[in-house]
Amino acid sequence: MSGILVIRIQGLGDIIHLIPSLKMLREKFPERKIALLCKKGFGQIVPAEYKIKIIELPAHASFFEMIKLIKIIRREKFDELYDLFANPRTALISLFSGIKKRFGFNYRIRKHAYNGIYTPPNPNKHLMQLFANFFENFGIKGTVYPPSLTFSSPTLNHALRAISDVTVKSPLLGINPNSACQSRSWPAEHIINFINLWYDKTHSPVLLTWGPGELQKVEQILSKVDSQKAFTHKALKTNEFLALISKLDLFLTPDTGPMNFAWAVGTPTVALYGATTPEPTAPRGKNHLVLFKKDIPCLRCHKDFCSHKKCMHELTPNYVLNCILEKYNLSNTRAEK
Repeated sequence: MSGILVIRIQGLGDIIHLIPSLKMLREKFPERKIALLCKKGFGQIVPAEYKIKIIELPAHASFFEMIKLIKIIRREKFDELYDLFANPRTALISLFSGIKKRFGFNYRIRKHAYNGIYTPPNPNKHLMQLFANFFENFGIKGTVYPPSLTFSSPTLNHALRAISDVTVKSPLLGINPNSACQSRSWPAEHIINFINLWYDKTHSPVLLTWGPGELQKVEQILSKVDSQKAFTHKALKTNEFLALISKLDLFLTPDTGPMNFAWAVGTPTVALYGATTPEPTAPRGKNHLVLFKKDIPCLRCHKDFCSHKKCMHELTPNYVLNCILEKYNLSNTRAEK
């Protein structure tokens, strides 16, 4: 049986945007073997019912791990490869995969790893649509819809147990204080001030969310607010974290993976942007709110590190709260979904 290998190494948010295309591929080719090569752990969020084989690339894979991965891919005997990442590493994997039909983006010298290339006419197209257009360019056309992830009862119950020692009140706001890039994160002092403003307005404590390696920042924030105003959760697997976000009334986050998680599970999301461009990744739909200050000269600089972070500092706690109050009926936030 012929097979298809799809490559998108990172990040987690990008995998969320790829899920609609994976669903389209499965519906179009119900009998074909379809696999996704992604970073270790990222495949957890691909719905099992799509029957997508997950091949994982370890983070910071060594030369020998790369060779082992290529051998695994060659043994699978795929006959089509679609590289939706096309960085130097995935270009090399594609080139030595042994797969005859290889398709990728028109990126510099890397394009020579493929025998079919795609040049996006609009570099700022939303990722979900960009991936769909990529496949359509190579003759695989189908309808894609925004992801709508659901969870088994055991997964949801485990997620809720992670906050079972806290009395949860409505509206339940989650705040993600972390970001993979320093330039994207909302200043900690803004988060602390916002928590105080939110509690004064709603008398409801805030849930601070975190993932691997991020707990320290959450604990630092918690140490600077009254205990009744904010709390956090216990450690969760990726799918359990998604399930927990699905139970929030509202989620406040910078441009990072959990922002896309909230979009995928239908939780109203307030997305804070500065260094990055909203169009490719911002949550779409009337129940979401995208905030950025237009008058910042260096807006959308796409730097990973910034010495002043003016774009994020200008998103003051009062400004963000007023935008939320104007947008949402806080007594019935989830009913608007």
